[in-house]
Amino acid sequence: MKKTNSHTIGVKGITYLAKTINPEIGSYLNHKINNSYNFTVELSNGTIKMSLEIAQDYEARPSSVTFDRYEIVAKTFCKTLND
Repeated sequence: MKKTNSHTIGVKGITYLAKTINPEIGSYLNHKINNSYNFTVELSNGTIKMSLEIAQDYEARPSSVTFDRYEIVAKTFCKTLND
């Protein structure tokens, strides 16, 4: 995976919406893109995953991103374990 600045507005927007569903989701730190053109978002306390498509859709028209789509992102939250 490689850090990227691609679609930062969309990634941050979807991260915010996912946090409205799961308040345990931490603050955005950065995001990486993988070979499948999906994003892994690094948070202050873990990670979430989202598709490139949802980030693009949010940037083009935020109201087009429905609850069920960002709910899927919220469900990908993986908390970092602190030793």
